[in-house]
Amino acid sequence: MTENGPPTTRRPTPHDPSDWHWMWEVYVCGLCVAAIVAVAVLHERFGGNIPVACGALAAIIVIVLTFGRNVIRDADPIAGPVRARTVAFVATAVGLWMIATVAAAPAVAAIPALYPLLFATLPLTAALVLTFLVTLAPLAFAAASHGLGWPSLPAVAAVTMVGAVAAPIIGTTIMTTLRQRWQLAETVAELAASRAETARLSREAGVAGERERLAREIHDTLAQGFTSIVALAQAVQAESASDPEAAARHVELIRCTARDNLTEARTMVTRLTPAALEQGSLSAALRRQCDSLAAETGIAVDVRIDDDLPQLGMAADVVLLRSAQEAMTNVRRHSHASALWVRLELAPDGVRLSLSDNGIGLPPDHVEGFGLRGMRARLDQVGGTLTLSAPDGGGVRVDVAVPA
Repeated sequence: MTENGPPTTRRPTPHDPSDWHWMWEVYVCGLCVAAIVAVAVLHERFGGNIPVACGALAAIIVIVLTFGRNVIRDADPIAGPVRARTVAFVATAVGLWMIATVAAAPAVAAIPALYPLLFATLPLTAALVLTFLVTLAPLAFAAASHGLGWPSLPAVAAVTMVGAVAAPIIGTTIMTTLRQRWQLAETVAELAASRAETARLSREAGVAGERERLAREIHDTLAQGFTSIVALAQAVQAESASDPEAAARHVELIRCTARDNLTEARTMVTRLTPAALEQGSLSAALRRQCDSLAAETGIAVDVRIDDDLPQLGMAADVVLLRSAQEAMTNVRRHSHASALWVRLELAPDGVRLSLSDNGIGLPPDHVEGFGLRGMRARLDQVGGTLTLSAPDGGGVRVDVAVPA
């Protein structure tokens, strides 16, 4: 993966050392050894220079075992250019075989050993052409040495035809196998990159979601508590001289609000479950919020909660409580209301929470802020809805519905 972008995929190295299977080495070396034995055993019949022929075949074995795997690993017969190292390797192997064949005719038995070397290192067209020429070489040597009237020439021609047919099949099989291995390697690499990218995006989405959720939690709990403390502190400052008893009540409310904030912060760090719900049911938590609003602001709060509400689960309870807290915060800050009516009742498809005040209502150019957007986001998570309306008597009505 790049530092400034998503993971990039590239074609894997054309050859892994494992691409050139050890069985190919056994195949090549085994045919060269068989050709050496043939040169030695058939010497009396075909003659020839045994030391030169056997030395050339042995040299093929040495270069294949010493350099073959590295050369084949670096070559790219499908898409890459032919490297000088590859050309030198192929030319050496073919040249040694030709020396061995010229020195002793039975060395021609090693010709199939050249096929995998050619097709594993050269582009397919070049490999087919060179293989065909190599296959015809013994026939050309025989005709040049013995003439066209040589009695064994038809047999050599027949063997040459067999090689001319077998060589492309062997080579195409080798290329197909290698190509399938490389395509599989590319697919695996792309899947790994895609998986890494998916994991990265998932982590980023998780972090963003968690950040947004924490922001809503802080906005709905700690920020509202601190707002209440600031408002109460201002009231205490104004009342300290004129109304000591009211100031003392407000100081006690500051202490209680600060304590609740501390409890909420500790709970948020541990389980992120609202502390108000840990102390009892949603109904009890909602009543405490209403009592707190009335004590802090002097707003008359009328609370009515049905007794036969279904069990919604913690997720829905949290959404309803946070929605009530946000609506009460808006009433405290913006409504200039003197009364608030709170209803938690059974609805046809679940439970509905309604908060209606008699304040100044919404301005014509009202734009939803972070709090209302957070309410909608919470409700979306549980399949709930949020509706804002203006009652006939003025003010704002907030209806929150969650499915049972």
